[in-house]
Amino acid sequence: MFENIGSKAYSNPHAIYLEKMEKNLRHFLEDKAVRVSRAGQDILIELDQKSSGAVLAEIKNNPELTVESLKNINIIGDRKKVYLLSELSAADSDYSIILKIGLKEGKTQAGLERIIDQFKDHYRNAEFYGPGRIGGEEIYNYTLPGQIMHGSRGFDIDLSLEDDIVRAAHIDSSISRVLSRDFYRGLEIEQLVSYMGRFDYNAGIFSELAFCLGIEELLQLQVPRRAKYIRMLLSELFRITSHLNFLAELVEILGHDMAWNMIMLEREKLLGIIEVITGARVIPNYVRIGGVNSRIGSDIIKKIRREIAAFLKKFRKIEKVIIADFAIMERLRGLGVISKDAARGSGISGPNMRASAIRYDLRKNLDYTEYRDIHFTVPYAKNGDCLDRMMVRFGEIHQSIKIIGQIVEQMPSGPVMKKINLSHLDFSLTPFTVSVECPHG
Repeated sequence: MFENIGSKAYSNPHAIYLEKMEKNLRHFLEDKAVRVSRAGQDILIELDQKSSGAVLAEIKNNPELTVESLKNINIIGDRKKVYLLSELSAADSDYSIILKIGLKEGKTQAGLERIIDQFKDHYRNAEFYGPGRIGGEEIYNYTLPGQIMHGSRGFDIDLSLEDDIVRAAHIDSSISRVLSRDFYRGLEIEQLVSYMGRFDYNAGIFSELAFCLGIEELLQLQVPRRAKYIRMLLSELFRITSHLNFLAELVEILGHDMAWNMIMLEREKLLGIIEVITGARVIPNYVRIGGVNSRIGSDIIKKIRREIAAFLKKFRKIEKVIIADFAIMERLRGLGVISKDAARGSGISGPNMRASAIRYDLRKNLDYTEYRDIHFTVPYAKNGDCLDRMMVRFGEIHQSIKIIGQIVEQMPSGPVMKKINLSHLDFSLTPFTVSVECPHG
């Protein structure tokens, strides 16, 4: 029933553009790829190990494709078959390519190293995915342990030092990896929603939203308008709390205890609003396939309107305290500069990308849920340093407050759930991807 439904044409301009790029890729990779197909909002290219180098060269160097960013490289599969899965993106053209490369049985490690070397020829940040050993010798002789050990942002940095000079560096994020395979085993599709929020303890609503949007697009399911507005409301509340957590960790590292206390106090109040709506503070388990779990009454709308107005006044004080601190501003200025080209080439997304002069936001570019009804701007900066990354988040909090104000004023009436019995549907194994604008990318 749903076979190849992801490859059908839609009427919106982005779908038309994706269809055009799919045809271009089929033309240019006709004798190189095993299969080119639509996978939700992305394009899936399946190929074997022999043609991987030629495909990467074509994708990177062909001016009609303009795919300049390597976002990630992962290994998937089982004992019988192993694949390398990589996402390449074109921020300017607003589309992504998923490469699925089959690795030869019994030669997985050798094939992996060979393919990563091919990635390195075209994408500089592919070095982060390479092995820690070259020619059997350890190239890193010092490990800088991560400062943050909770959540999904922990990592260690392996360094190769010669006379106190860093010659090479490798980011090891294995300490924060989420082992998801056992989450899914033996579960019905409607049961998976409750597990989605665990992938991001700091903004769990977004993984729930992405999962449900994917199933809804696969089913061509129209979600009630009120449910879309509630989804937007919670997304912006979680966006603010996530940015506040970022700012709290930043000022804590810089030793500004008063600012940390002010931020965490206001964050607790917003988490209280989220708890009133969803019944939970961290893992909401609120978004459902076809809508949301429960209604929001007029009393909660009034509470949100009142609390957000009070929060705006407090946040302006927090912003003033931090910006007025000369030590903080000077310590962040010019530190950790990421140029526009480096951000694009490394696949950086979210506020960190916008701090490097790339004004790109999926809420504007993909227009999911009902963001087209909301007026807001996309904050960005030009220097790409730590200061700009902080200031962009300040701007995004202000915009989220503005968005929440419009949502509570324009909240439509009607149901919040499209009734559907998923247990009677037969899903085929169709690759599908969905993107949402999370607080960190």
